Amino acid sequence: MSGATRVSRFIVLTAIAGGLIGAAFASTASAKRFVTEDGNVACIMRAHFVRCDMSKHKWQSPPKPKSCEFDYGSSFYIDRRGRSGFACVSDATGATMKYPPGTKFQTGDNVCHLRKHGKVLCKHNGGRDGGFNISRKRYELF
Repeated sequence: MSGATRVSRFIVLTAIAGGLIGAAFASTASAKRFVTEDGNVACIMRAHFVRCDMSKHKWQSPPKPKSCEFDYGSSFYIDRRGRSGFACVSDATGATMKYPPGTKFQTGDNVCHLRKHGKVLCKHNGGRDGGFNISRKRYELF
């Protein structure tokens, strides 16, 4: 094999590998991750899903369903249909960047607003289809 052929194959293989890596990053790049300024709520948003984990709260969590093998009672979700509820989770959101109150995030039909004192309001389709409003003192699912 000539040197020119080896170089050509190297360039093609590098381009293919770069494309595959780029595609993998593109699927995670669409996710938005954020943490409230006080560090108590960490969220991840994708086009059709929202999840927020709360570290500390004063309200009582609902009973853990038998179908949940993992952590339950401190994580909230909105699914692609706008249904909201408590999430059964075995991992973390991966969010580390803190943002101040007043910051707004949007992906698809989902919008999350960071509010004062670590409060987070997330709505699907303007709240017509569901969402949640969470703080250390209380939570609301709608």
